[in-house]
Amino acid sequence: MIDSFKNMANLAGLMKDLPKIKAKMAEVKEQLGELVVEAETGGGAVRAKANGLMRVVSIEVDQALLAGLVDAHDPDDRAMAQDLIVGAVNAALTKAREAAEQQMADAAGEMGLPLPPGGLGGLMT
Repeated sequence: MIDSFKNMANLAGLMKDLPKIKAKMAEVKEQLGELVVEAETGGGAVRAKANGLMRVVSIEVDQALLAGLVDAHDPDDRAMAQDLIVGAVNAALTKAREAAEQQMADAAGEMGLPLPPGGLGGLMT
């Protein structure tokens, strides 16, 4: 019974702080939009950048890969190039998700908010 009262008091405290929480989350969202991480595959043949909002912001493909290492008519070469691009994009998104989770955890900690079991990972996917 006492735990129920504690939970109700915690909820009341959260509701009172809701405007502050909303403002902080808006600030974090803006910061995540500015956060950019990079990943590469193929020894740098393909580089992808993503931001903290899980958006790919750029993909760079090495000129040598485009100019002759990959024959666009050879299905194996085309598949290799596509795999490198997919790998770089997925690696960049993974880095972006990890960085975003850390920023959100830091923001929650600053506000004294409890984190769900398993952290924020489940909220980010």
